[in-house]
Amino acid sequence: MQGEYRKPVGLKFKDKIGTDFFPVIATMLHKCGVSWNRIGKSFVRSRTLIAQGKSVSKTLLPVENNEKLNIYFLTILGGFSLNVAVDIVLGFGLKQLGHEVTMVLNDQVLPITDEKRNTNKNRWDEITSKSYYYGLKCFLACGFKVITISQLVDLHKEREIEEFKPLVESTLLKHYRVGMITDDLNDLPERKKMVEDTVRISALLGDYLLTKKPDRIIMSHGLYATWGPQFEILKNAGIPVLVYGKTNKKKTEKFNWNQTADWWDVSREWERVKDIPLNEKQKNELDRYLKTRITHSEDELIYNFGKLETRQETIKRFGLDPDKKTFSLFTNVLWDAASTQRKIAFDNPVEWVIETINWFRDKTDKQLIVKIHPAEVVIGTNQPFAKIIRDKIQEIPGNVHIIEPSEKVNSWSIYEVSDVGIVHTTTAGMELVLVGVPCIVVSQTHYRGKGFTLDIKSREEYFDLMENIDPGKINKDLQKTLAKRYLYLLFIRYQIPFDVFEETSWTDVRSFTFNNIEELFQKPYFNHIIQSIINKGEFLTEA
Repeated sequence: MQGEYRKPVGLKFKDKIGTDFFPVIATMLHKCGVSWNRIGKSFVRSRTLIAQGKSVSKTLLPVENNEKLNIYFLTILGGFSLNVAVDIVLGFGLKQLGHEVTMVLNDQVLPITDEKRNTNKNRWDEITSKSYYYGLKCFLACGFKVITISQLVDLHKEREIEEFKPLVESTLLKHYRVGMITDDLNDLPERKKMVEDTVRISALLGDYLLTKKPDRIIMSHGLYATWGPQFEILKNAGIPVLVYGKTNKKKTEKFNWNQTADWWDVSREWERVKDIPLNEKQKNELDRYLKTRITHSEDELIYNFGKLETRQETIKRFGLDPDKKTFSLFTNVLWDAASTQRKIAFDNPVEWVIETINWFRDKTDKQLIVKIHPAEVVIGTNQPFAKIIRDKIQEIPGNVHIIEPSEKVNSWSIYEVSDVGIVHTTTAGMELVLVGVPCIVVSQTHYRGKGFTLDIKSREEYFDLMENIDPGKINKDLQKTLAKRYLYLLFIRYQIPFDVFEETSWTDVRSFTFNNIEELFQKPYFNHIIQSIINKGEFLTEA
């Protein structure tokens, strides 16, 4: 390792040995005929990327480019093998075309990161040292220029961070995995100060990068204290910032210019295609995928635990009155960036749900189903929504039914018994419309304002609509038509095939699916992605 880099603090001997020598073993095994995929599934695990990346880098051909772009990848967290793998792959593609590529890593100087969770404080040095060391070894093996934060930033320099206050809050929510900041959170003053220091250092990094006048910035997330300040600073200065992120479908990725990863942005293309009917091939393609969403068989994560039930079975299961109008409310995970700071009618999701339940107390002619998002079980939370509800409402009204996140209840079964849907930002808002259920949207989400949802702007408007809505007077066919056009754009065209590495789980990348640079460029849509980066183009599959 080059001497100019900070020495990892807290790196365990076993982790150093594993990162140093497992790639050597992987190379030997591959020379003996063992596939990289098989090696990645062995004890070598993600260190396979170091060996395989080094092998691929040797196949890059020297290219002269008179229009060379200066591109910075803000990987920051080197221990996230998914992000490291994406950056390596994109870096290979850009480098092969003669562009200058620089990887930026956190060398353990950020006080709080996604790796430093509330529950693992006693291991922070161990975790971050392993992350830093792995990322550094990976990128250097692949032949990339690597710069660390401490090499670029005066860590003690003062910097105003008032403009980034929302990032402090969202980072704390994720750190504690809660939906509300309360005084009983452990070490809150200390952790808040650490987050503020992280924001300050991240902002200083953004300030420094501005002085380098980069042609492109590439990062994951664009959120929280780790990436948010750089994203805002660089975007506001007119630097093209590309943010990538995981999508719903397996082996796909989404890319957006100057938009954070929690936002699904197809607005520009939507304006072009919203009035163009889908052809039969497109309809069939969308319908086929939508059927898979009932069990999430083609998606990265499974959120529907139960089998699809008939309307009669669901009515019986929850003791619903078939003669009463049924409203179904679908929550989000409280701490997730997709649901935080999206307020329009209510200050936060908790306030919205509590007020809605209390409103139904005197509405004996109506009934409400509250389905807590299963992601609370899949990705975890320290502030279960159902517990919050029961703590704040001592006696749940008899016409309100709460479905716990662990219950084996398929969301599509709930759609079938619903007369009206109510959502914050969840994808259920789009799916409800597909089965003829009008959906009220109370917050800012990407599908709001697209013509197929009922978008309220205030509490008063919300409760008035709840009282007076007549589903029979709503043009459900038009809503369904628009929803399908939007979902085709979102699910089929926006989630770009990205079959370039093997994952054993959602974010655990073990090996690449190509052996040389030529094979990489032969991957579907890879050249399209690289050309879109170079030309600041759209990241969509063909219509």
